[in-house]
Amino acid sequence: MTETLNAANTNEFKSDSVNFIPEIRKMMYGFGDCSEPLVESAKIINSVVHREIRNIICESCKIADMRDSQIVEDKDLLFLLRHDKIQLQRLIKYLDLKEFKSSINKVLEAESVDGCPGIDETKKKSSHHKFIESIDNIGDLTDTSDTMDVVKLNRELRAELASRKLNTVQYFEYTKARSASFANKFSPKFITWLASEDIKMSKTVYTILSYLAYETVAQIVDLALLVRQDQNKIYGDSLDRVKLNYCNPTTYKPYHHGRSPGINPISPAEINEALRRYWSPQLDRAGPFQRRSLHRQDRKFLSFQTG
Repeated sequence: MTETLNAANTNEFKSDSVNFIPEIRKMMYGFGDCSEPLVESAKIINSVVHREIRNIICESCKIADMRDSQIVEDKDLLFLLRHDKIQLQRLIKYLDLKEFKSSINKVLEAESVDGCPGIDETKKKSSHHKFIESIDNIGDLTDTSDTMDVVKLNRELRAELASRKLNTVQYFEYTKARSASFANKFSPKFITWLASEDIKMSKTVYTILSYLAYETVAQIVDLALLVRQDQNKIYGDSLDRVKLNYCNPTTYKPYHHGRSPGINPISPAEINEALRRYWSPQLDRAGPFQRRSLHRQDRKFLSFQTG
């Protein structure tokens, strides 16, 4: 598997002519940027996401080698996410929804609802649920009773605020931006972009990778907006978060956010500063004065935590 990955790296130039810049601009708008994101900012995100997903594939190949497998499967990616409970549960919900839609489509194609075979199949535990249970010794990964996805809730609040002042045409464009993704079953563009033809991966792996690429874009936009908030902060004003359109899920009041000021596009400088902060060793728990940081084995990804 390692030799295959090295061979794939030599073919990385194939993806130079393929990019997701138009799709990323739509995603940026859907995640909180203005309606016309900068192309320069989208180019930076395109490059970062490409490198991020390639590194995730590299780590997945290492896990597949440990299983003596020549094929990267969904269990390898799920194992990578085992330290990030919230992101893992978010991914599981996404895969469950994909399987449910697939089962519904099978029922519709068969033009028969007698017994609803596709719906009955969704009641059974899927392979990724069984795998999570097999590595969850204490039941923490499958326990959702004490889990609150604050990041996702913040994004939903931001989307609600952004759509409040839109007219019908603008709202239609906004919903199209919200539905943009890296996945398209009718086009091999994502596979070509990754230059991963020489690496054997299951279809579910490509589904998960496209989801993680989508989450990477969302995380970069989140971090860039935090950088902007720090730059524009009004020190000494107790209502600065309200004035800056900051959404706190705990204290959110709709009437506080009645006015929606114009939003400037996220600049390349804000993205670079956000990435610098995220990957800065001074801000990592394994900082420059920690012995563990000198020989850190696990990579740090934008889409999920590794430790």
